[in-house]
Amino acid sequence: MKKLISTGAIKNIALVGISKNAGKTSLLNSILKDFPRLSRAVMSTGIDGESEDRVFKTPKPQVHLYRGDMFCCDADTLSLHGSSVSVLHSSRYSGRKLYLAKAEADLDTQITGPSALRYQREMIDVMHRLGAKKVFVDGSLDRKSIALDDSIDALILAIGASFGSPEQIIGEILRLIILRDIPVVKLSGYRYKRLKQSRTILVQAGERWQDTGIASLINNEKKVLELLDKNPRALFVPTSFTDFLYEKMSRAMARPDFQLILRHPECMKLNIGNLKKLQKHTKLNCLIPFKLAAFALNSTATGRDPISADRFREDIRTAFPQETFYDIMEI
Repeated sequence: MKKLISTGAIKNIALVGISKNAGKTSLLNSILKDFPRLSRAVMSTGIDGESEDRVFKTPKPQVHLYRGDMFCCDADTLSLHGSSVSVLHSSRYSGRKLYLAKAEADLDTQITGPSALRYQREMIDVMHRLGAKKVFVDGSLDRKSIALDDSIDALILAIGASFGSPEQIIGEILRLIILRDIPVVKLSGYRYKRLKQSRTILVQAGERWQDTGIASLINNEKKVLELLDKNPRALFVPTSFTDFLYEKMSRAMARPDFQLILRHPECMKLNIGNLKKLQKHTKLNCLIPFKLAAFALNSTATGRDPISADRFREDIRTAFPQETFYDIMEI
């Protein structure tokens, strides 16, 4: 973790969880505490640092900032802190005014950020222009989230016991590791840019890529199967690929010379069984890699029976001896 946080080339880090109450705020607080000399800024793709869980009404940690830290907040939070913060920048995003503030003293707070991806990118750029060497984004595993955008240099995954049983948690970690290890497709700069800009499914016949005009696999299964019947070299899918779609198309894609290219591995919403079968029978690539760089464990299970922290850590570390799992309370 120390190497990841301190590496200068890694400027933007997203913290994501495998479920709600996975421990992202505790993870963020641990990082901010243990790396005090960083010039840094924090933001969220939603609202984080609430003092109470909205569903279970249990206490939650606020984001603990130190003097000099930059953060994104709304007018209510800004007003709450008064002279403890100074405003560096303000802008309106989708009708909502947000502020980039600097903590003038140590404080506990909520953080927020723009909801739209392009505005999230803009906020990160502003943070860097105003001096942040490192930006931490409290994000989510959503294909439309900046956490999965190529502007993010690394992801840290918070693994909370709230997700489910140890078996379910291990299965989800395995699924995410498989997605992480999907290789980036090798294309010329022009072709890479064309695929990246496309919002429709593309098919490669021979050396040429053709735009199918199909925006989604969903409700277009018959059209896509007709394309696959012509034995194309590759198919580029910029949208979700689900278990339902896989069951319909698996036979047509089960060719060793066929390449399925996903915009991002998280576009593939397959259960672990189907994911393994697809990986076995089809060449998988992606445009934007799943930059999963570290795992952080949180044995607290909000809304569930308590689990032994030692057993929680042992079960996961035993299942994945080749991976390093940090404990949120030990970072």
